[in-house]
Amino acid sequence: MADGLFNASRLYEVLKQYGLLPKHANYSPAGEASGLFSAELNRLVAPDASLVGRDQYARDATQATLAHEMTHAVQNNLLENTAYQIQKKKQQGGKLTDQEQQYLRAAEQVFARQYGNVGSFNKANLRADTKSYKDMVKDMFTSPTGNKDFETYRKSSDEAQAFGVGNMSYQSDLRRPGQNPHFDPSMAQEFDILLSMYQNLPESLKSSAALSKQTQIEKNRQNSKDYYLESAKDMFKNPFESTIK
Repeated sequence: MADGLFNASRLYEVLKQYGLLPKHANYSPAGEASGLFSAELNRLVAPDASLVGRDQYARDATQATLAHEMTHAVQNNLLENTAYQIQKKKQQGGKLTDQEQQYLRAAEQVFARQYGNVGSFNKANLRADTKSYKDMVKDMFTSPTGNKDFETYRKSSDEAQAFGVGNMSYQSDLRRPGQNPHFDPSMAQEFDILLSMYQNLPESLKSSAALSKQTQIEKNRQNSKDYYLESAKDMFKNPFESTIK
């Protein structure tokens, strides 16, 4: 598979490490989306690039989609979930380490949202972070078709990162209609920085947060009637490893 600026195998490996690999329905979903991720069920729908043959365009497109959805899995299961756990500790009167405080503030700024509003909601920080993020991406993307709803969605913090990682997971032309060529590389780097900060957190914190997330996902799955979940399977192999020699 073509090598891009972001090694998508990192997504698989870190989710595997903490027992939070999503269930994978390996085909294109119905509707307009090329991939789907459910945070509640930890389930994704996306084609596997290793199964589409030798056509490089098709392989790149499917790799980008799968990397995009796997980025959402890392965001929800690890990065954001751990920030919520740190905020919960803070709300309960626990003393945060300097490392925990740094990670929590970084997560607030990167995702432009406030974690755990109860007791320590900082309206000024939230307003400043949101304005700063919107100012940054204001001229980064314009819908070529004039679709303002998609434009807003495309520039939201979670989606901007997922598109960035997906598009940077293979060698590509950074110049796309309506898009600043710095947009995807910047968002992929932003994600990379927070992921690296997460990986440097104490193992006890990461494991505890992951276990809590696993428990909640299993509860959500028990009574689910989700069609895609019923047909999804465990990811026993890294889907980003090339099978073409």
